[in-house]
Amino acid sequence: MKRYGIIVLGVLISSELFAGNPVKWLLTGADSLLLKMYNKKDYDTSYIVRSPGKIGLKAWGNVSGAKLRAFGDEMKGTLRTDKKATLSMELGYCDLALEFALNPASLSGRNKDFELNFNFYTRRFVLDLSYQTAKTAAGDVYYRGNETYVERGWLSTKMLNLDAYYIFNYRRFSYDAPFCQLFVQKRSAGSWLAGLSYQGGSISTTDAIPAGIPVSEFRAQHIGIGGGYAYNFVTGQLMQPTGGRRWLFHFSIVPNFILWSGNIIKMNGQEVKSKTKFPTVLMNGRVGMVYFISPRQFVGMNGVVNSLLKRKTHTELKEDKWYFRVFYGMRIGE
Repeated sequence: MKRYGIIVLGVLISSELFAGNPVKWLLTGADSLLLKMYNKKDYDTSYIVRSPGKIGLKAWGNVSGAKLRAFGDEMKGTLRTDKKATLSMELGYCDLALEFALNPASLSGRNKDFELNFNFYTRRFVLDLSYQTAKTAAGDVYYRGNETYVERGWLSTKMLNLDAYYIFNYRRFSYDAPFCQLFVQKRSAGSWLAGLSYQGGSISTTDAIPAGIPVSEFRAQHIGIGGGYAYNFVTGQLMQPTGGRRWLFHFSIVPNFILWSGNIIKMNGQEVKSKTKFPTVLMNGRVGMVYFISPRQFVGMNGVVNSLLKRKTHTELKEDKWYFRVFYGMRIGE
């Protein structure tokens, strides 16, 4: 399981600092609960084992981006936000982890885009949430036969993605292994996944738009259910004492068919509603790779793509979001 939260700070701080007050009791109880979950073995140890060491340290390099495509009766456009590069550090204890990220472009004031990612992994369930706001979207827009290049700062974009999966083969397949490294996948295994997804986004003009550009607002929401497959492929020489192998490769794909959607386009205050044709699919894909330098040190990469595939309609908004990460990590402690 991987969670991001303030509680991590309390768990990591020695309870001796709070001796003699109720906080010590609370931290001791939280630590006991974490250790109980950490030591629970509801999996086949010939396929999965715990990574050595309860404390994890990791350094990340991240790149992400988004693309939005809008179509209307008299307009169409393709917009892309700036690619955002961040550096981050992660500190973990048992099944909890807290990550701190730094965007160098934000420090210079050139890029004020904001992104929040939350991941919750258990043996059976996976929950991924990402939220992004940006004012760097730029691209070409065609409106009533005229072409306009939309510059940075003219538009404000927001995007929310929520994905939840159920892992059927959770006793032999670890979704955590390629992404969090709390577990080691000893032998190749895969699992069917049941999925539930939500994607919502909006584009609206800002006060920075020049005269003659229509005041516009685009909103879209989609909810879908589906299923897919994930596979962890391991190869190389066995490593002692964990029994893990040197290489781990992961791929997964989960198509979700849209059951409900709500799209609204406004141009100069005039609203045009649209209907989503069936089938519309929200496709979630992942790839990952981990190389174990030693049982306690590893490097790797992973990437995620969320893409909305729709049949063409008169008015619609399509959104694609992706990120790519490289990392170096180690496990310490007993």
